[in-house]
Order: sequence, then C-alpha cells, then structure tokens
Amino acid sequence: MKIKVSDAMLNVLLAATAIGILFMEYSNKSPKFMLASCAVVMILGLALTWSRKKLTAWIICPVIFFAIGGLRFTAVDTLPGNDISKFEGQEIFLTGVIRDEPQIKVWANGTTQVRFIVDAQSIKLNGSDCEISGALFLNNYVKPNEEVTTGRIGDKIFASGKVKLIHNYNNPGQIDTVTRMKADGITARMSSSQITIEEQDGNFWTKFLRIIAAIRAHYRESMATVMSSEDAAAIFAMLFGGYSGLNPELVEDFQTTGIVHILSVSGSHMSMLAIAVSSVCKTAKIPRLITFFFGIFVIGTYSILSALLPQVVRSGVMGALVFLAKTLNAEAEGARLLTLTAMAMLIYQPLLMFDVSFQLSYTSTAGLMYLSNDLKKLMERLPKFVAEAGSMTIAAQLASLPVVIWYFNQVSLSSVLANVFVMPFLGWVIVGGLLGGIIAAVIPILGKIFFAFEAILFGIGAEINRFFANLPYSSVQVPTLGFSAGFFYYIALITRRPIILSAIVLSIAFGIIRGGGELEVSFIDVGQGDCTVVKTPHGKCMVFDTGGVRDKAFDVGGRVVLPYLKHENIWHVDKMFLTHVHDDHSGGAGTVIKKMPVDEIITAGEPLSQYAAIFGIAEEKLTNVRAGQKGEIFTVDGVDVEILFAPNVGKDNEISNVYRIRYGDVTFLITGDLVKENEAQMLSEGIDVSSTVLKVGHHGSATSSSDEFLRAVNPKCAVICVGYGNNFGHPRAEVLERLENLPTRIFRTDTDGLVKFKTNGKHLSVDTFND
Repeated sequence: MKIKVSDAMLNVLLAATAIGILFMEYSNKSPKFMLASCAVVMILGLALTWSRKKLTAWIICPVIFFAIGGLRFTAVDTLPGNDISKFEGQEIFLTGVIRDEPQIKVWANGTTQVRFIVDAQSIKLNGSDCEISGALFLNNYVKPNEEVTTGRIGDKIFASGKVKLIHNYNNPGQIDTVTRMKADGITARMSSSQITIEEQDGNFWTKFLRIIAAIRAHYRESMATVMSSEDAAAIFAMLFGGYSGLNPELVEDFQTTGIVHILSVSGSHMSMLAIAVSSVCKTAKIPRLITFFFGIFVIGTYSILSALLPQVVRSGVMGALVFLAKTLNAEAEGARLLTLTAMAMLIYQPLLMFDVSFQLSYTSTAGLMYLSNDLKKLMERLPKFVAEAGSMTIAAQLASLPVVIWYFNQVSLSSVLANVFVMPFLGWVIVGGLLGGIIAAVIPILGKIFFAFEAILFGIGAEINRFFANLPYSSVQVPTLGFSAGFFYYIALITRRPIILSAIVLSIAFGIIRGGGELEVSFIDVGQGDCTVVKTPHGKCMVFDTGGVRDKAFDVGGRVVLPYLKHENIWHVDKMFLTHVHDDHSGGAGTVIKKMPVDEIITAGEPLSQYAAIFGIAEEKLTNVRAGQKGEIFTVDGVDVEILFAPNVGKDNEISNVYRIRYGDVTFLITGDLVKENEAQMLSEGIDVSSTVLKVGHHGSATSSSDEFLRAVNPKCAVICVGYGNNFGHPRAEVLERLENLPTRIFRTDTDGLVKFKTNGKHLSVDTFND
C-alpha cells in the first residue's frame, strides 16, 4: 500500500515539530502536560472527524509531530547529572581530550590566548576523582616570552581552574550563543594559567581529523608566505571559515553588501563549488546525472576538508539540495527533500531551532527553491547572468528577511550588485584557493605564484565590494519585525498577497511614529560594566554609560549596545551621559558615536584627551563633548536629567558623576562607580538623593553603597549592573544584605539579563529578559 504525503502536509508537519520545540522552551510545562494535551486534542479530533479520514490525518499527524518535537527538545535540553556544567563555580582539576584545532590569538599587551575545545573525561574535586561528560572551552593565557603549548586533536589535556557557564549578553535581539554551543555539546568554560598535554596515538577518526588539520595548516602557511596576513586570513576564512585575523573594515563592507556569509563556510560555498563543477561538466557535455553525482562528491570532499563541523554539514546538505534542484530541474523534489531534511535535523537536534545559522540556511534555501524561478521570469529581459544571480539573491533575501531584521536590523540594497559583480570573483578565489593548496603541495614555487594571483583576484573583488558598500543607501536600517509581523510576512510571501505586506509596513511605521506613551529605562546586560538606555515617550533616546572591556578584547559598543539600540528602533542618540572615563563605563562609546548620530556627550571632569583615547576618535573631532557641571538640568521630551554630583578630578573611581532622571513622580539615580567617601560628601552637602530606582554603585562593590546612603535614596527597586562570574566578587554579600534590609526589590543583570522599567510618570512596571 502506497502512502502519499502532499507537500502541504510535509510543511505542516515541519511547522508542528518546530512549534512543539518552541512550546517546551517557552511554556515551562512538563512533558506529561504536553502529552496529556496532545492526547486530548487527538481524541477530540478523532471524535469530530471519524467519518472524514483525510481530515483526521490533518489533525492527528501534526499533533504527533508536535509531541515528537517537544519530547526531543526536553531530552536534549536536559543535561545529565555528571555534565561538566553541573560543577559551576567549583575549583577542579580537569582531564579531557582536545576535540578541535586550538585557536590562538595574541592581545595588544602581548598575552597569547590559546582556546581549546575539550571533551571532559574526569575531574578531581576535593581530593576525589569522578567521571564526567560534556565539553567546555578551556582558555590558556600565556605571558609574553613564555612558551605556548598547543597540542593536537585527540591529545589528552590536564588543567586546573574554576568552572563557569557559557553566558550570553542577555538582551533582546542578541544571538543565543549558549544554546548554539549546547547544540555542539559545549556547556561550560574554564581558564587556566598552567596546562599539561599528553600526546596520544588516537583512533582512526582522530588520525583522520589530524590529517585534515594538517591540510588546513598547509593552506594557511602557503598563503602566509606570499600575501599580507589580512588577505591570508580573509582567503582562509572563505575556504574553511573562522574570523581570526580578519580586517574589521573588510567584515563591515561585506556585511553592508549582504555577502558576509562568504567569510564562513555556508551553503553559498557549496553552491559555488557545485556551479563551478556544473560549468566544467556542461562545457565537456557530460550528462546531467553524472554532473550531479560529481558535484555531490565535490561538496562532500569540501565538507571533509572543513572538518565536518555541524554547521558545515548543514551547509553541505543545503547546498546539495539546491544543486539537485538546479542541475536536474527538480525544484519540486528539492523542496520536498529540504522539508524532510529540516524536519530530520530538528528531531535529531532540536536546539538548532534557536541557531541563527540554521535559521538563515533554511530560510535562504527555501527561498531559492520556491521563489527564484518566479523572480527569474520577471527578470527575463535582463542579461542571463544578471537575471540568474539577481533572482537567486532576491529570493534568498525575501525568505530570510524576518530573521535578518530580528538579529541585524539591516537590509542590504546593494546585495544584488555584490552578487552579480563581486561573488564571481570570490567564487573563483575559493575554487582557485583549493587548487592552489594542491599545487603548493606538489610544486611549492608554482603554488606561491598561484596564491599571489589569488591575492590579486581577492583584492579586486574586495575593492569592488568596498565601492558598492560606500554607495548611498547601500544598506538601510529597518525597525524590528516582531513575531506576529514575521508570521504574517510569511503568510503574504506564501500566498503572494502584497496587500498583507503593505499592512505590516504601515503598522510598523504607525507604531514607530505614534510612540509608546511611556518612558522606558533599560539597564542592559553588558557584562562587567554599566549601560542604561532611556527611551522617551516619543522615541527620543539618552544613553548613560556604554559598558566596555579592558584591553579592547571585545567591542561591547559594537556587538552589544549598538545592536540593542537598533533592535529598539533607535537610530539617533539625543544625549549621552558618561559617569567617568573607565573602560567598563565608556569603552563602548566610541563605536556608538562612529555608527550613530549623537547630538551631545556629557562627561565627568577628566581631560578630553582621555575620552578621545578611549573612543578611538581624534580629539579635534569631539566638538560635541563637554564636562557636565553640578546642578545642570537637561530636558528631552519632558524627561529631566539633573547632575547631582560632579566632583573634581581625583583618583581611581572617585571622579564618577551622579545623574538623576525624572519623569513625573518617578526617578532613577545613576551613580556610576561612586565610592562611600563621595556618598558621604553628597549627604553632608544636603543633596537630595531620594529616588524610585537606584543603579547600585560600582557593580555592588564593598567600596560603595553605605547604609546611610542607601537609606537616603530609599529606592523601591535597585539594579546591580554586574558581569556573570566576574573576578571581583561583585556584588558583595554585605551590599546585598544592606539592600535587602531597606527593603528594596533587587535586580541583577548577571542573573536577570536586561532590566526594563516602564512608567507614565506615576506608575512603574518592570520586566526582565530572563523572566
């Protein structure tokens, strides 16, 4: 008996699987509750549709796959009791096995960071040995002039240190690194200054991975001898993935033109290799079926060279499906296989549902399958190569648009130009780069000549792309598309109903113009630092401090603060207030200032040269920066900001300005790193510090938040901006005790994530990211 499942049914089953995963993630319901609910729905469905068998299948089958998705998520998301993450906060001695090639990075101060991915085997805790499971990131920091130890895949590694969890910056729109790593079995991290590596022979698979690693190293070394380190890093990234050593300006240009995916192994790589194979086979008049199998062989080989990482395998599968559809004119079969593949991936690893790379891969590939042919017909009057590249680019963009907007709030209008004129260069760079490594292994001098030509070809492509990136409106910033708008967008795309798209655009525009009618004060999670974003009732914006990391190891301004502002549909900062010049308060300001208009910047009393240095902006260009004075009041859209305290320049954190935000009867006190001595000075001067909400001074350090000061503020709520697992012991227990004794409601960005207050000037409500 044949069972035929329609395309529509397959897509419904995929949707049901995904919804089951989402239900278990966000509903906090038990598997028993879900199974009971599914059973009730199935019984009701059978009772109502008993005489109509086809309708029964449309009810029963989706419920079954809903249950499968939910149960699989529960099984994968629940970690075993001996997982390495269960030992969070404990000092251990670790024994494990190196899973992947160590990643090496040299910081500006000369320190070398070696990052290992280690499959944990056992730990010694309190003198006892116990077997454990799971994997972790192990960071080894080596001082200048000391020997760097790396090791090989499969070698044993021994290290001691404190176990910490992998931690996101928990703000809306931020990429979920924790879940993405968990999908790869990595659930913790640890730093150690001393490691020991014991060489192992390894099994067949380990030896195979070492050969692949050696081949990759051969490519890296061959390129490094004939081209600049930045060009070598870019071409290596295009061949095998990885952002190490890339020029930030190059990455930004590629992001602007919408082709940044070329710098990591993606479905586009697989498609380009397959297209190159197809062109050669077509010239040689080889039959399509043989061409298809040869293309699949090339994609498989390339996936192996890229170490068969999970994201590489996914890209290979997606690329193979597109190649199947285009080579054999089998779009319908390709679309069905895409649905089945996505369903199998989600059932096998439900955490992929929250992986941005999977979301983009699936939606882009679906766009190529379902939309590209229709778009190509609309472009039939254009030259063939333009119509082909343009239709595929637009199809992929249209299908992935809600995902791109959610995470990046940017749409590239130059991507068609980049795909038509730049991608051919980069495609040949990839194909030529792979050939160059083979040539260099056989005839080294010829390999050097080949790679030198590769560098020239890449340079031409990069310059053309830079030209497109600098065109007016090369990319446009767009407001965040919420879940409901995204849902109706896909309905419009599937049903080809432009009227629905128009309604979505108008509703978003109306929401932005109208404003929320309330003041929003958001204490965002920037790790061990402070950042407060104020959005007025009519959409004006003020920013208080911008977070930052010492030694510029991570651009908090560009990768945390700016994405949050864009996600909140903020494209212009009216005023920026900085409490003092330290990295963890002002380190992120430079990127925000460079990327977004900022009308005025109010600082503490340090010299302008210090702010210029930390911003990375020439002093003469900071014409909108000035030191604030005690007693000044700034009014933006009915919201007042008063400088309560602006001390003379002192030592360490003593310079912190204190700002109070007032809207109606509700006030917020921003204290920076104010120390007890200055708290006492404010009280002795008779300054009224009473406030509804207190941003606790110095991340909850014992140097701040005296009992007298806290009682004078008498806040209803207190927010501690603090980094998870920080090395300073913040917040201190005695500070928490004093806050609890007030009493006040305490929020912490390390545990609550973003803390957002809303007020109409009388009533106050609060939400946190981790609620």
